[in-house]
Amino acid sequence: MTVLSHIYASYRHLMGCLPDPAFLCQGGQILSVNAVALQALRVTAESDLLGRSFAELTGGDYRPVFEDGLADVAGEGAIPMLLLRNDGSQMECEVRVTVLEGESDLYFVHARDLTDRMKTIREVMASEQRYRALVDLALDAMVVITNGRITMVNASAVQVLRLPSLESVVGQTLDRIIHPDYHALLDLGLDTLSEEPGLLLLKLMTADGEGLDAEARVVALPGTRTHVLEARDISARVRAAEGVREREARLKGILNTVADAIVTIDSAGVVQTFNVAAERMFGLRADEAIGSPVSRFLPEPDDSVVLPMPGMELDHMARRADGTLFPAAVTFSALRLGRQSFQTGVIRDITDRRRAEQAERRYTEDLERQVEERTRELRRLTHESQGVLNAAGDGILGINADGIVTFANPAMTGLLGWVHGDVIGRSATEVFRHGDGDRAGQPVRVRAALRRGVFHDRVEMTLMRRDGSTFIAEYTSNPIPGGAGEDVTGAVVVVRDITERRMVEERLKIAATVFETTAEGILVCGPDGIISASNPALDRIVGIPARSGSTVDRILFTGSEYGWAALLEALARAGHAEEEFWAERPDGRRFAARLAASGIRSPGGDIRHVVLVVNDITQRKLDEERIRYQATYDSLTGLPNRVLFHDRLGQAVRTMHRSGQPMALMFIDLDGFKAVNDTLGHDAGDVLLREAARRLSSSVRESDTVARLGGDEFTVIMGGIEDTACVRDVADRILRSLSVPFELGTHEGRPLTGAVSASIGIALAPEHAGDAETLLRLADAAMYRAKDQGKSRYVVSTGPAPSHT
Repeated sequence: MTVLSHIYASYRHLMGCLPDPAFLCQGGQILSVNAVALQALRVTAESDLLGRSFAELTGGDYRPVFEDGLADVAGEGAIPMLLLRNDGSQMECEVRVTVLEGESDLYFVHARDLTDRMKTIREVMASEQRYRALVDLALDAMVVITNGRITMVNASAVQVLRLPSLESVVGQTLDRIIHPDYHALLDLGLDTLSEEPGLLLLKLMTADGEGLDAEARVVALPGTRTHVLEARDISARVRAAEGVREREARLKGILNTVADAIVTIDSAGVVQTFNVAAERMFGLRADEAIGSPVSRFLPEPDDSVVLPMPGMELDHMARRADGTLFPAAVTFSALRLGRQSFQTGVIRDITDRRRAEQAERRYTEDLERQVEERTRELRRLTHESQGVLNAAGDGILGINADGIVTFANPAMTGLLGWVHGDVIGRSATEVFRHGDGDRAGQPVRVRAALRRGVFHDRVEMTLMRRDGSTFIAEYTSNPIPGGAGEDVTGAVVVVRDITERRMVEERLKIAATVFETTAEGILVCGPDGIISASNPALDRIVGIPARSGSTVDRILFTGSEYGWAALLEALARAGHAEEEFWAERPDGRRFAARLAASGIRSPGGDIRHVVLVVNDITQRKLDEERIRYQATYDSLTGLPNRVLFHDRLGQAVRTMHRSGQPMALMFIDLDGFKAVNDTLGHDAGDVLLREAARRLSSSVRESDTVARLGGDEFTVIMGGIEDTACVRDVADRILRSLSVPFELGTHEGRPLTGAVSASIGIALAPEHAGDAETLLRLADAAMYRAKDQGKSRYVVSTGPAPSHT
């Protein structure tokens, strides 16, 4: 066989393995083509091309370049050009011409089809132009970043960031408009941030240095190095949320100071919650009261359960644990949680009020008796009787049968906003006016009621003063009888201002509603950790009803390293505590919580009650863990990346110094990986890297760390080694494992395989080096010596080279 025939056969075999069109030419004439070239040029048989000039296949302005042969373009690198297909169409490609060594007129032509790539580039450029037009019209602030530099901002971004012009930040890096506190977020990279499923919370920096709260997202344009940052200013929303939290805090403060008993019952009248004030009032612990019928404390004659109408105050006899009865004022408000209905009752011990009312009633009855006795002698009232009226704390006013005011004490004129002398002689309809409803401003029909003989015993109504202001009054009227056989000659009206009493009752209702409906979990307990009260939000967070009498450890800190003892210690030290921790619900699910606790102290300084506010922060913690993983692990192989490798290596060196046990570092480079990547493609290369990572991990000890530094470079950190023999054993296992061919998928129905080997450099500590940096450098140098010695082997470092003077 001649040399030419040998070269011809070798290159025909090579051409058959290539995935791109290939030609073997002598001078400028075609000697041979591969099957890929026939398919690309849409030629049926190889004989149709043999003997033709290669220049005949070129199109457009490229033909003159090849008409004089291939010598002028040989070795010039990739040449963009057009090849003519058999059907007259053109194929965009790049061609490399190589002269065969030792044969000056034989040339190897390798063509790569660029048609799809050029089409994609043109589509991306058109898409980017359309995208830039949309960016200009967007209402949110939008910033376009290409290769790490700002290339465009829209008008909304100029307004939000207070920029002097659209071009003022073009060419600068993105950290120019991001607050310094959030620069660490940018270190993750725009590709990583674009993969976040939700909105990112960050702070922008305006041109004048002011920070703006914003929610944002990063969008990567496919096939380009371009990203778009879309941001919306939420500063006003943040301020509004802070205002809501401030109002909630004030309402919580009110709730914490409630002195009345608060009891929640379900639709069957069974007690569900029982606060500390209720324990004191009824002489019964909350755990003893919960689950009992409400009739145990508010008994009916037959001990049946009778629920009052929501919103109405009911005077009722209540019963203590020792069986004693006392008068109470009960007000229930309705509350629905899903399909369940509850009533929350505020119970006040009105024993003192009843005594006061009885005293007041005796006083009023005595006064009314005096008025009745004196009515017949009204014109002859003495200075002494007038003094009694003037000294009364309630407003008292008298009218005759015609509805004309005949007397009024100072308390009455003061309540109604009149001067004392101006009232006498006026019609009662001028003095008494309704203060609310459809009849606001209209006169109270006192005269008509007097004529019909209608009088009132303790009626509540809103009255209007002379200046138009209003107040809530308790209104009583009684007739003034005439002499023997005479009709009623008038009436006495008694008025008491109860506005402030009603306001206090309303505030207590609001505080109770806030406690039950707030989204934050609230729990009240004693210094022993026994729960006395909790709201429904806490039940949803911990996944179990926090019944009174349960312990905080069982309800809140199950499965947590943090506990009641640590919390109580912090409260004793500072009076308040804040903590974030993980705990476990009864169904086994883990959740993260943020806890804020405050102690309520007795006059002597001891903690009497503890109030805990709990927020569920599980999603925030999961997001933080995911971002931390993406920053320290290689996304292709799942191994620790360069950042985590350096951290682990530093830890291993420090452990070596503390324990005195030697350690080893291997630096591994895959021999032949570039050839696999170039011939079979990057997808096949990625498969090989993942499988190589798996084999490395299975070849080392469980305590060792395998990391990928980048490309085809890997490292193994071995701590606590007994001798170099165990290191050599691991190196041998790695070499054997990586020498087995890799299955890399299929191409056109045929299996793809790749073969690589490994060059390993080994450095020992403290024998060769005592610090991480020197150890890594020695292992790297030993790896290169392994390559120089023929690859597929390991070399142990001999230590640092001796210094030369």
